[in-house]
Amino acid sequence: IIGVVGVNSEYPPNDSYEDLLEWAKEHTPSECYTILKSTKLCNSLIPYRRIFDDRKYVELLGEKWPQSYILLGDAMCKFNSQYAQGMTHAFRHARELGKIFDEHSHKLEDISYIFNRPASTISEEYWIGSTTNDWKTPRLKLITTDKTGEIRTYQRGGDSNPTKDLEPRVPLMIKFLQCYNYWFIRCAAKSGSLSTYLVHVISQDCNPLILMKPTTLLKVCYMALIHQFCLSNN
Repeated sequence: IIGVVGVNSEYPPNDSYEDLLEWAKEHTPSECYTILKSTKLCNSLIPYRRIFDDRKYVELLGEKWPQSYILLGDAMCKFNSQYAQGMTHAFRHARELGKIFDEHSHKLEDISYIFNRPASTISEEYWIGSTTNDWKTPRLKLITTDKTGEIRTYQRGGDSNPTKDLEPRVPLMIKFLQCYNYWFIRCAAKSGSLSTYLVHVISQDCNPLILMKPTTLLKVCYMALIHQFCLSNN
């Protein structure tokens, strides 16, 4: 898989494959250009420049979920693409669904809602990591839909460009995680074991909860408190 991305609003051309090849020849390694040049184009180019998180809390419906209707990967929960979690998330969903089929103990029409709960647990791991960072977005826009179908929109407008929408309130858990992430990285810089945990989580080999084991939690909180205490004394 070759991903072609841009930064600072500078994007690869997407009007034609020929223009993309010319751009790739100049800006990518020769191996990538060779692969792209030998690739047969099956459809027109479709750019993807949307950055958002979107989650359907399918587990809340329980047995009311439509029979024989299964959501996998992005269809159930979509993350900010810059964190590169989408494919791993979808593969883990597929593996979990395969386990349920292999049990041979459920009616086919019931598998969909049975699958929703473990699938949502998997999604939660990635959701926390993605949204914790994205809550810092200055122009954050939040759209929620409740069980009755009522849609509410919240958006940060900033002092210079206020919006008519309500200001989103950062959940207490998100505030804690943002603070915890900062101090965990400070601790990991001085600890081989913590830095190893962090690498495993970033590479999606481990559950992010490994970063919040009781002993680790105490270390991080201790460093934060000591730092705050030193500042207070100064």
